[in-house]
Amino acid sequence: MSEIRFVDTTVRDGSQSLWAIGMRTDMILPIAQRLDDAGFDAVEIMATSFEKKMIRDLQEDPWERLVEVRKRIVRTLLRMIRGRQLAAFQITPDAVEDLWYERMAAMGIRQIRLSDSSNTPDGWKKNMIRARKSGIDVIINLIFSQSEKHTDEYYALRAREAAKLKPHRICLKDPGALLTPERVRTLAPIVIANSGGIPVEFHTHCNTGLGLLSTLEAIRAGIHIINAAIPPLAESSSNPSLFDVVRNSRAMGHSPHIDEGILLPVEEHFREIASREGLPLGVPAAYDIQHYQHQVPGGMISNLRFQLGAAGIADKLPEVLEEIARVRKDFGFPIMVTPYSQFVGAQAVLNVVTGERYKQVSDEIIQYAAGGWGEEESESIHPDVRDKILSRPRAKVLASQTYEQPTLQEIRSQYSGPGVSDDELLLNFFTSAEQVAEMRSARQRRLSGQGTQGLRALIEKLGNSKSVKYIQIQCDEKTVNMQAGSGTTKN
Repeated sequence: MSEIRFVDTTVRDGSQSLWAIGMRTDMILPIAQRLDDAGFDAVEIMATSFEKKMIRDLQEDPWERLVEVRKRIVRTLLRMIRGRQLAAFQITPDAVEDLWYERMAAMGIRQIRLSDSSNTPDGWKKNMIRARKSGIDVIINLIFSQSEKHTDEYYALRAREAAKLKPHRICLKDPGALLTPERVRTLAPIVIANSGGIPVEFHTHCNTGLGLLSTLEAIRAGIHIINAAIPPLAESSSNPSLFDVVRNSRAMGHSPHIDEGILLPVEEHFREIASREGLPLGVPAAYDIQHYQHQVPGGMISNLRFQLGAAGIADKLPEVLEEIARVRKDFGFPIMVTPYSQFVGAQAVLNVVTGERYKQVSDEIIQYAAGGWGEEESESIHPDVRDKILSRPRAKVLASQTYEQPTLQEIRSQYSGPGVSDDELLLNFFTSAEQVAEMRSARQRRLSGQGTQGLRALIEKLGNSKSVKYIQIQCDEKTVNMQAGSGTTKN
């Protein structure tokens, strides 16, 4: 039997799918070395969607996270994931794309798992050229979707087109947890046979309760590189549990290339954080046939819950999911992956909140209907819906706009000004100079001792534990050791 290798998705997909990208850097660093020692092929650390969330909501510097993690994960490759456009929902200037790849390589990123929202070879190629120029290996995502056009023939063709580009690997990616064991049994051999000897990875989610079974079926079919997460950031809308895949693959006669014993404290670490901060735990999901109608990916589900809850309309989630299925049909069944899943989801929310379908539409939807994301996508929209979108005055305004590629100097003048570093420029591009400044200010407050109530509470809790003998706190280059137990803590 074969060796099974693993890519860790805990701090990327686990955080994105279950904690709405709410995992802070201080939650990652204490367990980073264990991830490095466990034998993973790669550790997924971030997605391009993280930058805005980290700056705006977590008030953290995403580049600082990469640098600090790289200090602790020194042998295992660090991986980012991204889509066709860097900014996801808008066309990214070429100069920004070039700079981003350059800076990711400088910060220790060695792999990019790359999606094109329509599995378009031209989309893959553009990003592969940039990645290779920067010395970064590319894994092409062959995204699974379920519709009339996503047939065996479709995936055989796309696998051949991906293989022609000679990527590091091809990943059969199932972001919406749509694959069943039966479909894996028929599809995986087709992808392998048409990949021209390029190694194939497998990536799925657990929304329907079938993630583990589909993964084991992929292993039976000959895919021996598996994406998995460590509990409690596995299951639910996240990826299959690493421990479950390891145990079952070993029982199937394979040799998992992983030291799961090293990772047991990682599970304990994240369970403690979840308990302390009221974050959800990944649990096995019940089968839900409605999921195959709306096809919402795991990371989007958690964000929908978060956003609807913040707006005080959490009870609208079932209605929104039903409307998502209708909007997707109206749009000609686009693959439910960034940005299309967000386009469809945002439009469904607007339809539900306003009480009238397509009464309000965003600029992104207008651009999508007008062919800004491809003629195939535009032509797939139901003619009545497309006419309703494009007949409004805003569509005429957007149609009159022209797009020219700005130089890096022009971008710098727009987003930062002279004397600002390339890293700061990118942060400003993802959000704004004002939000970046607020993030910097919050960081300074944390370093000066303000806003440390959570740390103080943790120290007190550990200090009062009879099972804890000492506490070590490390911040940058400073280390503090404290004795603990019997209700006391002291230097």
